[in-house]
Amino acid sequence: MKRFTLPLLLALATVSMNVQAELKAAYINSAKILQEAPQAKAATESLKKEFSQREQALRKLKAEIDKMTADLKKDGAIMSAEQRSKMEADILEKRRKFQFDAQSLKEDVDLRRRQEVQKLRNSISAVITSFAKKKGYDFIFTDGVAFAADKVNVTDEILKELKKKK
Repeated sequence: MKRFTLPLLLALATVSMNVQAELKAAYINSAKILQEAPQAKAATESLKKEFSQREQALRKLKAEIDKMTADLKKDGAIMSAEQRSKMEADILEKRRKFQFDAQSLKEDVDLRRRQEVQKLRNSISAVITSFAKKKGYDFIFTDGVAFAADKVNVTDEILKELKKKK
């Protein structure tokens, strides 16, 4: 049994080295692609535009609350108990509205960001697949690679392809 094991292992090692020599692999830096792809920049701008009015409204409400709080602090001592109580209730109501609106905005932004990222990943994946087939790559690796030589890094080439698809 031992007689057959060593030659078998040597044969398998030789076959595996031949297979490795024929494989063409590359690496991409996905963080760089997500940062620099024109589609990613467009998605970011779209999200900013979509939620800018709500963000402005929140800033305005926060400024209003801050002004009311400062006025209460400044004039609270000379207000009647009823006036002070009414102003405190108004401030509390506005703070609750602010917290609710801020949480709602955060959830909406997170949802839209996830949707945009998924669309972006699908688009990038299609470009990478097309690029790999066109250039004859067997593998294109991304995150989780411990080392990749510069000669197998095709990140910039993928970015060029993405710019063509703008």
